[in-house]
Amino acid sequence: MVQPGHFKADRVQWLQQRGVQVLAYLSLGEVEATDSTWANGVYSPEWNTRLVDLTSPVWRAQVQDQVMRQKGIFDGFFLDTLESAIDDPRQVRAMLKLVRLVRQWAGPKYLMANRGFELLRRLRGTINGVLIEAFSTTWADGYRPYTRQELTYTGELLKQAKRLKLDVYALDYADSPSQRRFAMRRALSLGVPTFVTNRELSLPKGYLPTTQTAPY
Repeated sequence: MVQPGHFKADRVQWLQQRGVQVLAYLSLGEVEATDSTWANGVYSPEWNTRLVDLTSPVWRAQVQDQVMRQKGIFDGFFLDTLESAIDDPRQVRAMLKLVRLVRQWAGPKYLMANRGFELLRRLRGTINGVLIEAFSTTWADGYRPYTRQELTYTGELLKQAKRLKLDVYALDYADSPSQRRFAMRRALSLGVPTFVTNRELSLPKGYLPTTQTAPY
């Protein structure tokens, strides 16, 4: 997964020629806090973003423009911030409609959701794969492995994704060798490709085992 504005077409082609499946990042439910054009005013201090009014036809047009401009370059799209809508039934309906429209606009391109498990059952046949972010480790309250209860929870997410016949990938966060080993060993034991990096995603090669592959 890459930010489209940071990768020109020739760079994407360079990766594709080496067997890398390159997905364009696409945020469906949040925008940068400075972009108030489509925001509904709800501010997220953790990421310095604002929620989008998903019922806005102008926002749908903006997403359509992104998809249409990028689908000729990328192998698919990484759909982020799906869960921003889960507290409002009206916004949930609008998010479901938007994801289905992305499928229509993107055609056969690969679509991967970042979590969004509350919606995935209703999107069956629309999404190809899902990323379980923070599968075995987290940075949220300090870098650490999950507790047994938390591991059970993400294990249930994995089972749910498999029942929906989705491709499943994991993303983990670590700042020590022991945390990295823990995340990779658990993912390997469960048959899930994982990518282990830091919160800032500033380690382009991460700590991906050489025996595992995943869309870039």
